[in-house]
Amino acid sequence: MGSVYNFGLFGHSRSGKTILAEAILFKAGAIDRMGDINQGNTTMDYEEEEKRRLMSTNLAVAHFEWKKSICHIVDSPGYMDFIGEQIAAVEAVDIGILNIAADNGVEVGTEKSWNLLKNKQIPVIIFINKLDNEQADFQSTLKQINELFGKRAVNVIVPVFSGNKFQSVVNLLDPENQKKVEFQNFVQNLFDSIAEVDDALMEKYLGGENLTQQEIVTALQKGIVTGTIIPVCCGSGLNQIGVEQLLDFIVNYLPDTSHLPPLKAKNQNNEEIEIQRNNSSPLSGVVFKTFNDPFMGRISYLKVRSGVLGSNSNFYNASQGSKERIGQLFKLKGKKQELVAEAFAGEIVAVAKLTGFKTFDTFSDPSMPVIYPVPQIPEAAVSFSIAPKVKGTEDKLGAAISKIMDEDPTIKIFRDNETNETIISGMGDVHLDVVINKFKEKFGVEVIRGTPKIAYKETITTTATGEGKHKKQTGGRGQYGHCFLRVEPLPRGSGFEFVDEIFGGAIPRQYIPSVEKGVREAMSRGVLAGYPIVDIKVTVYDGSYHVVDSSDIAFQLAGILALQKAVQEAKPVLLEPIMTVEVSVPQEFVGDVMGTINARRGRILEMTAHGNNQVVRALVPLAEMSNYATELRSLTSGRGTFTMSFSHYEEVPPHLAEKIIAAKKSAKEAEKE
Repeated sequence: MGSVYNFGLFGHSRSGKTILAEAILFKAGAIDRMGDINQGNTTMDYEEEEKRRLMSTNLAVAHFEWKKSICHIVDSPGYMDFIGEQIAAVEAVDIGILNIAADNGVEVGTEKSWNLLKNKQIPVIIFINKLDNEQADFQSTLKQINELFGKRAVNVIVPVFSGNKFQSVVNLLDPENQKKVEFQNFVQNLFDSIAEVDDALMEKYLGGENLTQQEIVTALQKGIVTGTIIPVCCGSGLNQIGVEQLLDFIVNYLPDTSHLPPLKAKNQNNEEIEIQRNNSSPLSGVVFKTFNDPFMGRISYLKVRSGVLGSNSNFYNASQGSKERIGQLFKLKGKKQELVAEAFAGEIVAVAKLTGFKTFDTFSDPSMPVIYPVPQIPEAAVSFSIAPKVKGTEDKLGAAISKIMDEDPTIKIFRDNETNETIISGMGDVHLDVVINKFKEKFGVEVIRGTPKIAYKETITTTATGEGKHKKQTGGRGQYGHCFLRVEPLPRGSGFEFVDEIFGGAIPRQYIPSVEKGVREAMSRGVLAGYPIVDIKVTVYDGSYHVVDSSDIAFQLAGILALQKAVQEAKPVLLEPIMTVEVSVPQEFVGDVMGTINARRGRILEMTAHGNNQVVRALVPLAEMSNYATELRSLTSGRGTFTMSFSHYEEVPPHLAEKIIAAKKSAKEAEKE
């Protein structure tokens, strides 16, 4: 078999990724005509929601061959509400193509995608797209790229203009093009970067000797893998200019899967090991996406990271500790499927009815279990209540909820015991809008959406202790559990830590997990206003037990009581989600926009020029962001846009916290009546 290349398209929403994917598939002969986003017939945007919105909401996968190499391409959504799909795409790919539109330059989504790829240490190349657009500005885009990436970003493919019209592209690695006067600056930068990768090469280069083709390939591969070189290509996906050159550059100058550095994983003993990404290594990989198909049921997308995976074989779910039989494998081309007998290292395949696996679980050879790290999923920050529109469809809604959470790890759906509501939380309004439409269109159950709920949380500001004693004497055996807890605040975002400081058997070992279970239960209910308690360290340091009457449930109840008392003494406060809001507007609206942000308790961080617009970046409480889209639209005659992503939690100002707590208590009282 040929070399395997596996790359993903990343970048800001509407920067042209899906059309670039379409052009790549068309040039490679994998599809026989170019689709059109406006007509809803592209390979990668095949869900009804995507056709209606004219934007990607899910990642999509396709395979093709180029110059005898096997290639897999992943198209990821650019809109920040679909960050979960971007994280999944990063898990699936070996190389990232950062797509930047020449009419808008480096945008918010460009930087976000770059950070995801950089954190995962994935080699990156840049493709400047839409050079045939009337508003395209190659020099300005290049300047912004250099500001973000520094000297690492070097042009390998450059555009040719006739007058101001974009005509074609030129590959600077072609010796004939290196002689042309107009490209000398680009060529100089490129070879300076190549020579810097290796000391011996630098010496040869400075001595005036020509580098051999093999030296150039080796140095480029090393530079790209270590991140010291970020090659810049360019063209137009829409008119298929520069697409062949991009693919040639990938297969000629980028390392294939087997030549990439080894991956880190943990073995059965929780020791870190390195895994070579080739076919002769033991099998390993991850399930990076789960999808519920109306006809085939549950489909799992698999990335083989090492070894060979065969259809209808046994493999091991290392994350869940269970053996599983895998059925018929198939490769994807958007929604089309092609049956295959096996998948090699670096390849992406799908399989139906893999019931025991969750998204981001690791599969491996049963004789060599390994586990790959699971990516961090950002906190959901926007919430609504949902209820079935038609009475009697509760069971159907329950089944749909399970499937939706299975598909999208960034969606949280839970029952609020305080209000008896089902709450759905996600990354933003658009994200939740798409998911709520999915209930009806994909799973056949309509839901009513209630008032947005802010995902407030509670925490403590000082150290305190609390005693919990559950003692009940009834006929026969009684109940006895008794513990002392100390609570301490942790830094914001730390979560929860439970420490056992019991000495001398004051509480028998078997009851310590029961105390922790009670603590977790009390934390989920909150103390101030029924919101979950976070960023807290809880230590059980003393207690007592009864030889006959003590039980798991008694110590759980003691844990609940002790935590409630301790938190009440530890000066509890309410926390609210703070969002990073980036508003892009023409210069004349900047003053008004800053005014609206200040009026919403926002803190302006910075202002930057992006293309013809100014981007105002601010931190704003989520509670203040309702109806902002409408206000911005009206303020800027539809010319302003904004993106919003969760940043962190902050303490609610006391006067507002009082109102929130009072409102929650009133709602609780009303429920009882």
